[in-house]
Amino acid sequence: MTARQTVYIHDGSFEGMLHATAAAVKSEDHVRGVYAEKDYRPLLFDTPVTLVLDRAQASRFFQYLRNLQGAAARLAMNSFLSEDPEVGTHLHRMVQACLKSGGGITHCYAHDSVRYLDKLSRKVGREAHRFEGLIRFRILEDELQYAPFEPDCNVIGYCARHFKNRLKNTRWILHDIRRNLAVYWDGQSLEYIDIDKDFSEQVQTGGEVPEHMLSGSEKHYQRLWQLFHTAISNKDRENLALQRQHMPHRYWKYLVESA
Repeated sequence: MTARQTVYIHDGSFEGMLHATAAAVKSEDHVRGVYAEKDYRPLLFDTPVTLVLDRAQASRFFQYLRNLQGAAARLAMNSFLSEDPEVGTHLHRMVQACLKSGGGITHCYAHDSVRYLDKLSRKVGREAHRFEGLIRFRILEDELQYAPFEPDCNVIGYCARHFKNRLKNTRWILHDIRRNLAVYWDGQSLEYIDIDKDFSEQVQTGGEVPEHMLSGSEKHYQRLWQLFHTAISNKDRENLALQRQHMPHRYWKYLVESA
């Protein structure tokens, strides 16, 4: 007879995943996985357990990961930002291994779950690093700078931290169009803000801020940048395959020079 398998289900937040993983680690049942509610696909012998978020438990569990020797906390955070549906399940398996062998297991890439989480973590780190160089800010009519982008992973937090240091004396908005997440820097602090849905759809459809919202200087700089980009390109040495290798085509949409 097939044994029942417990599946812990959370609300999809980082804290929710931590809480559900902690509950799974403490459980004496056979745990099949840990999933966000939106990602859970029930199997015949599942016993789903839907949890109400306990932030205190999540905080204690994250502190436990931070106290472990190794990279457990980093793997948990970055892997969650990848939005891969299997993150919670592999985090649970990795923590079980840590309880048996210590935090050093987070550097043992022979372990399937450690290798899985490390791959996701590296993916997030690479994409955040790419966008730090690929994001283009536009100057709007009120001198506020605005930058749309569509990352595969949820890297807006890493990018915002980068531009907080690079553009510390400038007001700007960084807008993840895909998730409709936006971060505003007022020169003093970062905060998440709401962006008008119609405006987001306009930018996503056209790949650019509506022209009437751009400042005169921004239009001038865009023309100069496009002319410069055209002038330095050499048609005889054009290699689109190599360009896509270093800068994937999916990132070109919001680049001013590719317009």
